[in-house]
Amino acid sequence: MATTQKSLVIPAAKAPLELRDMPIPTPGAGQVLLKVMAVGLNPMDPARQKQDMMIPSYPVVLGSDIAGVVEAVGEGVVDFKKGDEVFAQAAMGGGYQQYVALSTKILIRKPKNVSFDDVATFPITFSTACVALCAPAPIGIGLNPTLSSDKPHVGKSAVVLGAGTSCGQFAVQLLRFNGFSTIIAYASAKHTEYLTSLGATLVIDRNDSPLADLPAHPALKDAPVDVVYDTVLGIISSAGGSGDATGTQAVTPVDIGYDLVKPHGLLVTVNPRISLSSTRTGKEGVVLTKSMGFYVGPDVIPSPMSKVEHTHFGRYIIERLPVLLEEGAIVGNRVEVLPGGLEGVKAGFERWYQPGAGGVSAVKLVAHPQETV
Repeated sequence: MATTQKSLVIPAAKAPLELRDMPIPTPGAGQVLLKVMAVGLNPMDPARQKQDMMIPSYPVVLGSDIAGVVEAVGEGVVDFKKGDEVFAQAAMGGGYQQYVALSTKILIRKPKNVSFDDVATFPITFSTACVALCAPAPIGIGLNPTLSSDKPHVGKSAVVLGAGTSCGQFAVQLLRFNGFSTIIAYASAKHTEYLTSLGATLVIDRNDSPLADLPAHPALKDAPVDVVYDTVLGIISSAGGSGDATGTQAVTPVDIGYDLVKPHGLLVTVNPRISLSSTRTGKEGVVLTKSMGFYVGPDVIPSPMSKVEHTHFGRYIIERLPVLLEEGAIVGNRVEVLPGGLEGVKAGFERWYQPGAGGVSAVKLVAHPQETV
């Protein structure tokens, strides 16, 4: 086996991505060496690069949605062996290279009936949606704390704001899995057929219905819902665009979610920095849950953002997700494979920022590190 590998590195704060030859790590005690077959791109990665955010030191290799084959095992590892196919959430990164050493405590077994590309869409955004919707308080709203298949919420209704995002697509599926009878997806109309196939019963076009006007939509104005999940990171103006640079009054997705949910309903967001405005008060029993999508906590992997409750619930993700994938109860995002291996990640990063670069909409960008020249 070779001793060096291709790695996509950020060499210094806000520096461009750089392809380098780096040593292949040796797995430590309780770790495996994973040959990375597919890595999913997450919009947090280019944000971390451009804003020097959540990066403790440089040089650094990002990439948190990892799927691959166990190449070697470290001391004390008995549950995994060379050749096992797995996927994992490496919250701080390591996936934008050809090999990575990972703790066995974060590995999820890949069923044979799904591809590496499929499972590379799951680790960050599926966990984000699953913790938010299914995990008990304080980390989620507790719809299904054991991920049982008994559809405990038949007859209930929900709205997913940002349903076209990777997280939103998984949220729609999880609501269907949990038995919700009405699942309203707020997204671009061009994704209607796709979101309906995942379980949405109605798609409201975000281009025709600005967020601020959503409570007046005919499907919602007289029918408050049981659950609202905000998957939108940021503020959407009352005109429907991002931010408020045009001078329009800005509204937040969670404020609109508060307007949509019924008394004693459940309101949850992916945004840890957002809060309800002072004008959203008085609706009995409605509080905002801010949820982060980890499936292990600081008792397993040191992290300032996760909680031990993530580990408690995460065991159900680790155990149940392979079963749900094998049964077809949950499916991966639509995938676009970037050409050129790790070189393709560079172009993928720019698509979140550069006008005319293609954009990213209702698809997960995936790279194959082993194809890097």
